[in-house]
Amino acid sequence: MGRLVDAVIAAGTVFGVQYAAREISPADDRATRRWYEHLNKPHFNPPGPAYAVIWTALDGLLAWSGYRLLRAEPSCARTTALTLWALFVAGVAGFPFFVFRKRQLGTGLAICISLVMTSGASIRTAHKVDCKAAAMQVPFFVWLIFATCIHEQIWRRN
Repeated sequence: MGRLVDAVIAAGTVFGVQYAAREISPADDRATRRWYEHLNKPHFNPPGPAYAVIWTALDGLLAWSGYRLLRAEPSCARTTALTLWALFVAGVAGFPFFVFRKRQLGTGLAICISLVMTSGASIRTAHKVDCKAAAMQVPFFVWLIFATCIHEQIWRRN
């Protein structure tokens, strides 16, 4: 595929999933915001505006990683890396649906844990194809570990 097509596929996948997650999640709904604001959260939970900055940077790196994987030489390792990358990206949409729409904190924690595992597997397989693509996924992996710690505390306290 051409560079532009690969870039559109990678960025479209990441940002399309984020858009879909936003559409299926009532996070902007007043009742949902009020519910979330009243949850007992740990002191290390970042302020709301920080999430927008963090997610934008992480999504950009994830899209760039996907682009690099798409540009790599076709192989079984590349197919596996792209499959895990796509599974990881798609999994991100599940969290807001279950936490904000369904208000299922336990399911949200299970999704967090599965995302950490999927992200780790994605990094490991991407490393066999393109070390830079794998490295671009590491910040998201670190964020997921931190986010899982936050969500575990929210689940435990509420």
